[in-house]
Formats: sequence, C-alpha cells, structure tokens
Amino acid sequence: MLLAAGRWCARRPKRTVAAWLLLLISLAAAVGAFGRVTSEAVTIPGSDSQAARDTAGAFADAASGRQPVVLYAPDGAAPLTSSGQREAVEEAARAIEDVDHVVAVTTPYEPAGGSLGADGRTGRLTVELDVGGRDITPETTRAITDAAAPAVRAGIEVTAGGDLAAAEDKGSTGHSEVIGLAAAFVVLALGFGSLVAAGVPLLTGAVGLGVSLCLIGLAGHLMDMPSSGATIAAMIGLGVGIDYTLFCLTRFRELLAAGVDVEDAAARTTAGSGKAVVFAGSAVVAALAGLAFGGLPLLHALALAPGIAVVAAMAATLTLLPAVLSLLGRRLAPGARGGRKARGRRETRKAREERERVVRREADDRGEPEGAGTAASAADRTEAATDAPAPARREAPAAGAGPETASDRREEPAAATGTASDRSEARAAEAAAATGVERPETLAARTRPVGAHPGAGPAPAGWGRIAAFVASRPWRCLLAALALTGVLAVPATQLTYGQLDAGDKAVGTASRTSYDRLADAFGPGANGPLQVVSTLPTPASGPDDARITAVTAALRTTGGVASVGPAQLDASGTRVRWQVTPTTAPSDPDTVALVHRLRDETLPRAGADAGLVTHVGGATAAQADLNERLTERMPLVVGFVLAVAALLLLVAFRSPVVAVKAALMNLVSVAASYGVLTAVFQWGWGATLIGLEGPVPIPGYVPLLMFAVLFGLAMDYEVFLLSAVRAAYLRDGDNRGAVIAGLAGTGRIITSAALIMVSVFLGYLLSDDPVVKMFGIGLATAVALDATVVRGVLVPSTMVLLGRANWWLPDALDRLLPRLAIEDDGHDDTEPPSPATGQAPLAGTRSAS
Repeated sequence: MLLAAGRWCARRPKRTVAAWLLLLISLAAAVGAFGRVTSEAVTIPGSDSQAARDTAGAFADAASGRQPVVLYAPDGAAPLTSSGQREAVEEAARAIEDVDHVVAVTTPYEPAGGSLGADGRTGRLTVELDVGGRDITPETTRAITDAAAPAVRAGIEVTAGGDLAAAEDKGSTGHSEVIGLAAAFVVLALGFGSLVAAGVPLLTGAVGLGVSLCLIGLAGHLMDMPSSGATIAAMIGLGVGIDYTLFCLTRFRELLAAGVDVEDAAARTTAGSGKAVVFAGSAVVAALAGLAFGGLPLLHALALAPGIAVVAAMAATLTLLPAVLSLLGRRLAPGARGGRKARGRRETRKAREERERVVRREADDRGEPEGAGTAASAADRTEAATDAPAPARREAPAAGAGPETASDRREEPAAATGTASDRSEARAAEAAAATGVERPETLAARTRPVGAHPGAGPAPAGWGRIAAFVASRPWRCLLAALALTGVLAVPATQLTYGQLDAGDKAVGTASRTSYDRLADAFGPGANGPLQVVSTLPTPASGPDDARITAVTAALRTTGGVASVGPAQLDASGTRVRWQVTPTTAPSDPDTVALVHRLRDETLPRAGADAGLVTHVGGATAAQADLNERLTERMPLVVGFVLAVAALLLLVAFRSPVVAVKAALMNLVSVAASYGVLTAVFQWGWGATLIGLEGPVPIPGYVPLLMFAVLFGLAMDYEVFLLSAVRAAYLRDGDNRGAVIAGLAGTGRIITSAALIMVSVFLGYLLSDDPVVKMFGIGLATAVALDATVVRGVLVPSTMVLLGRANWWLPDALDRLLPRLAIEDDGHDDTEPPSPATGQAPLAGTRSAS
C-alpha cells in the first residue's frame, strides 16, 4: 500500500503539493475566521473541587467570574483615597462598563468591593464579563485597559489580572521555531553537503507543523485546550517531522546513487523507510493514548495536541515528501552540485587514486606491460576509467571448469552475483563510472563493515571505532553508562508535584505585575482564594441562619486562613458559599495543607449536625486534586506505555528479549531526564541561566506527559538501530559482528537526527512559560542521552553480552506473531540469502535492509 501511495504521489507531484498547500490555506483561513482559543480551566471528574465548581453553578454569576484590574498609585502620585484619584477611578469604571462583553464593574470604594489596600496605594476594580476564560481575547483585555485611560491620566498604573492578564500575556513561540529550523538547516547542510537536500526536511516539517497547529487551534473550540498544548505540539511535531524526512531522504539519495530512477526511488523510499516512519509515529501516538488512563480532560488535551502534530508529520512524510523528491529528482543525488567539470574540480585525491588503481587493474587484465597504464594520456586514462565496468566479486571456478580468463572476468555483470548489498554497491559503482569519477559516498560504502545496514548510509570511521570498542569491552561500557545515567537520575528520587501560579511568570508580564501588587497589598493568598460551597437540607432563613454562621466562625478560626468573605446564598436558599483567603501563596505547599485541613477537619465538624454537604474548590484546590489524581493513576499509565512499547518491538523484531530489554532501556533515559528536571527546576540549579529567578514547582502532568512522549520518540532510534543489527545478523549469523555493523552504520544518522531534535527543543527555552522550559530541558536531555549513551553504549553492550539469546523466539509465539519487514521496500533485491555461516535465517523473518 505504501509503495502504491508513494508511486502515485511521485507521478503526480504538482497535484500532491497543490493539495497540501490548499489544505494549509483552508485551515489557516478557518482559524482566521473562527479564532484559536485556549483555556486553562482544569476539570477533574469525581474530585471535591469539581463538586464545588458544579455546586457553584447555581449562583447567578457572570460567565467569567470576577476578574481583577489592579490599580497602583506609585510614589509621587496621590493615593487612591484622595478625591481627585477617586473621581478618576470611578470615571474609568464607567468607561469600562461600556466595553463589549463587560456586564458589571465594582470599584474599590463600594462596600462589596473590599479591594483597597491598607496604604491606599493599591486597589482593584472587579470586572465581570459575559464570556468565559477561554473566550477572553487579548483584544478584550486591551479594550478594558484602554478604557481605564482616565485613571492613567491621573498617574495611576493600570494592570489587568486573572484571565484578562493571561490573555494579554499569550505570546507567540515563533522565534523558538525559527531557531530550531535554523539549527536543523545547519546540521542538515553539513551532513548532506547540499543546501537543496538540507531544505527538503525543513519544508516538509514546516508544512506538517502548520497544518497541525491550525487543527489544534480549531480543536480548542470543542474542548479545553491549554495554551501550552500548542507549544508542546509544535516542539514535538517539528522535531519528528524533520527526523522522519531525514530518514527517508537518506534512503532516497542512496537509491539514486545506486542508479535507481527518480520515480522508483521515491516509491521505494516511501515503501521502505516510510514503513519505519509509520511504525515509529504510531508508537508515539500509542504512547500518548496511554494518557487516557489518567482520567483527566487536561491530559486528553495535552495528549491530543502532540498526537495531531505527529500524525500530520507522518502524513506529510508519506505523501508530500515523495512529491517533493520527484520534483527535485537528481538535484538531491549525492554530489549533484553542478556539471561534469565542476565535479571533476571537486574530486578528492582519494577518489583520483582509486580511479587510477582501477585503470591499472584493467591494464593488467588486458596483459599490458607494467607502466602502460601510466604511459597513456590523461584523456585515455579518464576514458578507460569511464568504460571500466564495476569490479565484481570473483568466484572460484566450478569443478571441472576451464581457467577463467581476464575477458571472462571483465564481461561478467557485477549485479549477477553476490548478495543484495553487493548488487546495490555494483549499481552504485556503475553509476559512478558513468561520470568518470568515483564518488566519495561509493568509496565510503565499500568500507562499510560486513553486515552493515545499507539503508543507513556510509559508516563513519568514528562510529565504527566506537562500535568495536563497545563490543570488545561490553561489561565496562555497560557499567560506565549505567553509572553516568544513575548519577543524573539521583535527583529524581526527590521529585515532588507542585503547582505554578502567576508569581512564577516572567517579570514585566501583566500576570506577574498584578500578582506582585496584590500580594504586597492584600497578602500572598489574595492571588488564590479558595471557594467553600455548602448544600443545605432545607432553605436558609438568610445569611444569619445559625447553620451558616457556624460554618463562617469555623472557617475564620482555622489556622492558615487570612480572611473569610461574607456568606452568599443562591436564589433557592439551599446553597451557600464563602470566599476564603489563605495566608500563603497558591503555589505554597501550606496552602494545599489548608485545603486538606478544611476538608478533613473544619468543615465536617461545623456542618455535621446540620446535615450540610460541603466542598472546597478554587484554582488551588483543583491543582491539588489534579496532582493527587496523577499520582494515583501514574502506575497505570506507565504500565500501559511499557506494554505498548514492548509489544510493538516484539511484532517488529520477533524477539521477546529485544522487546523487553528495549522498553526497560527507555526507562534509563527517562529517569535521567527526570533527575535533570528536578535539579534545574525544583532545586533551582542553573535556573537563572534559562531565564528563571529561582526554583519553581513542577506540575504533575509534566513528568507524565514527558514519559509518554519520550517513549514514543525513543522508538525512532530503537527501530533504526535494531533493524540494522537484525539485517546484519540474518545475513551473517554473527551476533557480535551484527551489533558492530548496526551501530557503525546507523550511528551518524541517529546522532544527526538527535542533534536536530535537541536543537529544536532547546530553542523553546526562550519562552517565558516555565512549563514550556520544562519540556524543552527534559526532552532535550532525554533525546541526547537516548541517542548517545543508551543507543550508542547500553543497547549494543547488552546485545553483545546476551549473544544469540537476543533472537530467541518460542515456537508458539512464532506462530502467533505477524511477519513484518520494517524497511522492506517491496523490491526483489531486498531478500537476503542465508547467513554466511550456513545456518538458516530465523523462522518467519526477512531482512529489513
């Protein structure tokens, strides 16, 4: 199916590209018409905070609740209590009432306001709107602050708070994407040696990213989508989109170098490497699906956003990429930088020496005297090199056959003998001979270790040496790698879930300014009041009802409570609520302790005799319930993701040992990344270097979402490495040699892909949002460790130590598992012969090369 899809797109490249552009333009127009909405609301079904929220729905409140607009009279200006300032504030309040969506404004001077600081320099207007938090736009906030011009003219500083400030502070992460794309372009240009080839992954990744961000923006109309969801999706979608295209483009260039025509190369790339992309992308989506076991709409949204990005990246790689490859064609071939003369000028000394060696060998075969090849003119030598056939593997003559002549050897087609890899190399040599210059890629391919994966490209000498070193000292390398990751993982033992508040925002943002001013004037708890809601068995006679006053008194005498607002009754008189202001900030653990104290001690005692059913809600209570739910559900999510990862690897490589070991190895990089996350954010080590003022709490959903994402991303490199090792093992039957060949053949492209992804993730450290910084640091650390320490040391060393046990497969399981070849492109040359050792290939397997 993938082969047919790739061929269809390659034959109709302009239609395919036009269809993608039309899709992108249509989605962008829909976002422009309907808007991209986000919501920071946290819904936790079955929790006490959700019960409080549902009960409070009986009160006739505005959709937005009571949003603060902070007023501050700096030194040099008259206090807010002066007559002139009071006039300016009231005039500003009347102007704000005329703003669209505003239904009511309460000034600090009204009895119900209670919002004037003791020093008279800080106060707040309370604004109620007919739209909820997700529908409050930056334009609405600007209209409200602009309407407060009379107060500004009087020297009063006006700053929006709450949801109004959150809307104003919504910033674009476009600069982070640009930095990531620029870093990826540099890595790709250096790796491919071609600006055209380097631009292909960026083009495909950018188109897939644009489509996914539009879809996520529209999804915000259907569900509560946090603002960080689109940023996390962009981070992951851009990284995997470039990586997937890189893997496919590498294979396409190799097929072109082997003499395959452009259309066939594009189709076979989609069928072979595209299958690996589908497998790896599906693994990411499956891991994200495990978050559904968290039972939280927030997790559903945070899983859906990157899931959309990954699916869009897969779709672009499987359809848009073949069309782009077909359009660019031979311009993507290795060494395609100009005409024949330009290639000749750039020919390396090693390539010239290799050409002369071929000429001398042909002269020897023709029986010419020694030195005849060098006596010929330069033109003759070039012509001889051009006409010389690719050297074929020489086989011993069969018994009874006559002696083999030089002419026989020359005329024997190179592609007629040897393995599929030999035939591919022969075609590459013939294609190089057609230009008179043997390309460096062909020379490097001939030096590839025996059994190395052809689809992985020429093996760098550096990774070949590393592979041999690891294989010769597996115990030392294993213990050293475990020690390194263990040290990094130690801080993770102290990881605790907390909650962020506006005090953790960047200095200068509206959220941070309003937070600091309210905390200074009214105490830190003013930024996160709790909402206590009770249901009475019979209607109350009024606010002075004995049942209500008993609860009010109990709340005021509870430790950690700064103040309690007057009790409010709903229209039926059966529901009552209080606003409770803690003495501590929303992110302070003591505030969470107060929530539990109210639920477990104060309220049950105060309302037990009267039959009151009481709940504690508010943003702080909701975050506390969220972290508790995540702690409770995390083992289930982790177990599901581990099982899915092991099952997918078992189906792909038909080895229980490899599947279980790989899934457990992924835990190593995850644990190390958790340790770095804890040290940087919870402990504050180096926090100032990434734009933070010090330690900040880590929300519970960050480690959980990171776990699912990292397990999915690790599958990319695991599939690529193991397919190379397995192909070499099936070909040669030598486990140790297969591990060396697989690591040597894939090391460069895995590290290049990881470098691109790390660059993309680190680019998001420029964001002001601490959560985005957490994902940037955590994902970058995990990917860097996974591509180097885990795939470069831990996996190969354990595979060398396990030997043939790596490929053990019980007969019963063999009959149950489907037979897949991850990188089989449907071409006959991909079928390998039996291993050179003479033993049959493993049951039901084919080479992935």
